Amino acid sequence: MDAEEDWDSWLAAKLEKDLAIADEAFAEYITQLCSEDTMEDDERREVIVEFLDEASAGQPVAPCVDEILAKHAERQAAAAAREKEDRAKSLHEAKQRELEALQADTAADPSSAAAGGGKKKVLSLEEKLARDRLLALYGYESEDHEGDDAEGKSGGDGSAGAASGGGGDPNGLLMKNDNAERVRAEEQAKKAKAQAEHQKNVQRNKENVEKQKAEREKEKKRTVKKEKRRM
Repeated sequence: MDAEEDWDSWLAAKLEKDLAIADEAFAEYITQLCSEDTMEDDERREVIVEFLDEASAGQPVAPCVDEILAKHAERQAAAAAREKEDRAKSLHEAKQRELEALQADTAADPSSAAAGGGKKKVLSLEEKLARDRLLALYGYESEDHEGDDAEGKSGGDGSAGAASGGGGDPNGLLMKNDNAERVRAEEQAKKAKAQAEHQKNVQRNKENVEKQKAEREKEKKRTVKKEKRRM
């Protein structure tokens, strides 16, 4: 059972045990409200309390809501920690692959290492762009990045700087900036799309819950009419 299924099961059981609410639509709508990042915590709590109060048959809902919100906060903190760990692992693996590639190049052409006087290999423009894209994607800054650029601009006889796209080449810098901007734009577009889908789901679940509440009210009225007729 993954974290999402574990949360869904816990929430459904909590609502049924504390408030005698067994409808899955209620759990889905509460999950959407808990995940809504445009709401303040106090507003979120007030909305959920009011929402459950109408369906709880007079039972106190505030303690249950507080437990739900605390549980969701723990869930978010755990997810953030996992994401940070995954990013660090991905960046470490990328750096490791870069190091292995440099070592392989040196082993394949030892004369280039000898000619360079044992200096660190200056990355080509393509290699730097690939690394910059990875760093922009995972939100990390490389401590070696500025060092590589400085070496490309001033190192050795000046030919290395030209080969790396450093030195006085403004086009190389523009290409790297364009690449980073493109990555950020793609991530923002994905986030906007996810938020739009989230809002649609929230509205759909809310409409379903309202429809079910209306049906229950109609059923109550029919029951009252039947009781009056019997009397």
